[in-house]
Order: sequence, then C-alpha cells, then structure tokens
Amino acid sequence: MKLFIKLISLVTAILTIQSCSSVDLRSDYLISNPNQTEAKGRELLQASMEKMGYDNFSKTDVYEVTAQFNWKKGWLVMPMNAFPGNNKNDLQFRFATNTFDGQLQYLEGRKKGTIQGLQSWQGYKIKDKTNEIKKHEHDRYIWGLATYHYILESPFRMLDATIIRYAGEKEFENKQYDLVYATWGSEEPNDQYDRWLIYINKETGFIDLTEVTINDFFITMPKGLQHGTVRFDREKTDSGAYLPSKISIQLLSPKKEDSFVYYFTLSNYKFDGFNKEILYPIEGLPMYGNSKPDESD
Repeated sequence: MKLFIKLISLVTAILTIQSCSSVDLRSDYLISNPNQTEAKGRELLQASMEKMGYDNFSKTDVYEVTAQFNWKKGWLVMPMNAFPGNNKNDLQFRFATNTFDGQLQYLEGRKKGTIQGLQSWQGYKIKDKTNEIKKHEHDRYIWGLATYHYILESPFRMLDATIIRYAGEKEFENKQYDLVYATWGSEEPNDQYDRWLIYINKETGFIDLTEVTINDFFITMPKGLQHGTVRFDREKTDSGAYLPSKISIQLLSPKKEDSFVYYFTLSNYKFDGFNKEILYPIEGLPMYGNSKPDESD
C-alpha cells in the first residue's frame, strides 16, 4: 500500500511537471551580464580539466570500466532505464576516447554475456553464445551509450561547446563554486541543444556537479523532467586523472546526496588494455568520432 501511494505521488508530480516550459539554466548573474566574453568561463573549464588530470585521460585511445547501477524502487516502474536488467548487476563499459563509439557487456543477471554497442551512431547487439552481430535501432541503448560516454569525458569535451560563459558564484552544501554555462546554438533555451551549468569547486578546482537539460531522451519527456543534476564522486586512476567513482542522477536542481533517482558506481578503470578494433565490428560505416551525422544523412 505504501509503495502504491508513493507511485501515485510520483505520477502526480510528473503530471504537474509536464506543464513546465523549457528550463533556463542561466544564472541571474549571466542573465544580468549578457555582453561578457567567454574568456573567463573557458579559462575556468580548462583549468579544472587540467587539475583533474583529464588532459592525460584525453590522450588515451580506449578504456574500460565496471559499472553497477542502483535505482530507487519507485523509479524502476518508469520506462527511463536505458539498460534494462542493469539494476544491482555489474556491467562493463568499453569506450573509444573522444568518440561516441563504445559497448556495454552485461556481466551478471539474465542478460549475462550480452553486448550492446554503438558504432558511428549505429546500434548493434552481440549475443554471448553465438557472437552473431545484429544491427538494431533501439533508441534506449544508443542514447544510453552515447550519454554515459559523454558524461565520463565531459570535462574535456565540454570545451568544444560553441557557447561558454562565466555564470557567477554559488554556495552549495557549505562549499563555494564558480559556475560555468555551456551550450550550443543560442545562449537562450532551445529545443535542439543540451545546456550545462557546471559547478567548479573553488577550493579543489574539481567539477563536483553539473545541472543539465537533455532534449533527446529516448522517450518523449515533459520539459520539467528534461532537467536534472549529475553529482560526481572522484578517485585518482592509473591514467593520472580523477575520474568518477560514483555518479548520482537527481531530478531538477541539486539536492542532498541521497535524493537521487539512481546512481552508478564505477571501478577498475583500465586504459589502452584492449584492441580498439573490437569496438568496430560492423564493416563499411563512416567514422564520426566526436561528431554526429548530419540530419540529412
């Protein structure tokens, strides 16, 4: 009964959020200082990227890491999970650095051994017993692989944003942050490009969290649910970079740490330890690297 009440409350909240317009992540400081150049924001991002060692990480060719997702029960009934069967089961991510090409392999559970991959924006599946490659257009896997890949590398890939602005300062959980706003297309909210508000810890120089809007979720989402917060715990890896050991996803603006929709842990990073060719099993596809194919393709 309690679970039912929670689910009703959740649905009610979602129906309320559906009426929201596009979320504007620009801070009051940024809105009131519209003519500033991007220099300070870009300098802060660059300094943070180097402080966390992502300049070394960006020089790797491939990497892999073990992930385990943990969802709050109420959210598991919603069709928001990009990788069905992942809850509390280990997965192996394998990525080609600074691209959108990668794989996940289920290490446990009912899908153990199955590989879901993304190559040049073409989804594919490899079953453990047959090794047969099947192309597919399952948006959830394509979206999930591209999104989590980008989030892991975001400190250096965000520097490619065409609009980067210093957005002022903010205190959160008794820590002081510099804010940097990054997007593409236009500074104002739009329906084509994601928007990021990046929190850089003034003491450590690390990116502790980001607010983000996601316009291309694999299912149609109300505007309000396109706004979330990504919180990072970091540990130093063999690459010299402080990479995420835990990523928590929260709905809307930043909240206390245990107010998550789901989180996933990341462990046992390995760099340049496998043949990159395994990420490219489909012959004849164009190479897009860090880009997306043109809409006309």
